[in-house]
Amino acid sequence: MKLAEQLEIILENRIAQDNLTLPLLPAIAAKANDVVRRADATARDLVASIEIDPILAALVMRQVAGGGCRTFEQAVTKLGVQKVRSIMAETSSHRVTDSRDPKTVEATRLLWDHARAVAILAQSVAVLAGVEEPEVCFMAGLLHDIGKPVVATMLLEAEAQIVQRNPKLWIDGDTWVGVVARTHRKIAVNLAKKWQFPEEVQSAVLVFSDYDAANRQSITNAVHFANALVKQLGIYLGDVSADDNDALVMVGRSLLGIDDDGIARVTADIKARCRLA
Repeated sequence: MKLAEQLEIILENRIAQDNLTLPLLPAIAAKANDVVRRADATARDLVASIEIDPILAALVMRQVAGGGCRTFEQAVTKLGVQKVRSIMAETSSHRVTDSRDPKTVEATRLLWDHARAVAILAQSVAVLAGVEEPEVCFMAGLLHDIGKPVVATMLLEAEAQIVQRNPKLWIDGDTWVGVVARTHRKIAVNLAKKWQFPEEVQSAVLVFSDYDAANRQSITNAVHFANALVKQLGIYLGDVSADDNDALVMVGRSLLGIDDDGIARVTADIKARCRLA
């Protein structure tokens, strides 16, 4: 059985049994720890920490499953500052090590940069196009490809265990990228349903390639348009058909009523803004 198939089975079982423990990347864990250690950390500080990482965001939203929370701020308010601090402390104590393969390191960075870029642009597009609830657009953008960071962290954990025994047994960077590509979508769908993400987030995960022509200014359309823009800017891991993606940008512009100047404004410095400082 190929690695992608094995990993998919393992993750599906863990999700079904509600036994999925997700580690954080070292830089994310360090930032979370810094906030947790601060006695004066506010709810806004916690929200800001959650908003930089799709894994941490998913774990927090898991705690309010079915509770009607549609933004990270609402989730923090519902759970309470101390509960969220506890979640962040526990999660940041479980971290993965960086890959030994430079291509895998770069691929991992791109996955997280893409999630943050789509979140930022989805919110900006929503404001520009008059889409309701820009904060929900941000959440949907950050979690729209949640399967990718989930699969990536599992691969990083597996790598750390295997290379201790025999580094030659582990996969190369190209194979790593291929496993993520073949596995992530089904995992994302299962996770979004099991953890009862808000309806708009589930829609962004489930309907990942088509616009909603009947509801032009929908949250899903804002996320899809942001995703196409981010791919056009090269902040994406995997193969992209430039012609197909350009067509998605054109359709999104028409549906949302955004011109060239609007696109230039929302995409300005996005590569720098989505990077983890």
